[in-house]
Amino acid sequence: MGQVRPMPKQPPMDDAHVQGAGTVSSIDSAHCGLCGAKLSARALRHHLISPQSCGAAITVCHTCQKAALGEGYRLVE
Repeated sequence: MGQVRPMPKQPPMDDAHVQGAGTVSSIDSAHCGLCGAKLSARALRHHLISPQSCGAAITVCHTCQKAALGEGYRLVE
C-alpha cells in the first residue's frame, strides 16, 4: 500500500493577497474566425471544429456557420 502524507500547511490569506488578485473582465466583442466580422456581445456565435487542423475550435458568425457546415466543419459538442 502507498504512504499517505498530510498536505503542507498554507499561510492564511489576508486582505492584501485578495485585493492584489487579478480581475476578470468580459470581452465585449470578438471576430469571426472565417470572415473576420466583428461579433458584438449580442451576436450569435457558433463554435466549430475545423477539418484542416486536429480538433482546433473556431468561433464563427451565424452566416459563416451555415456555409462552413457544408464544407466539412463540425459543431463543437
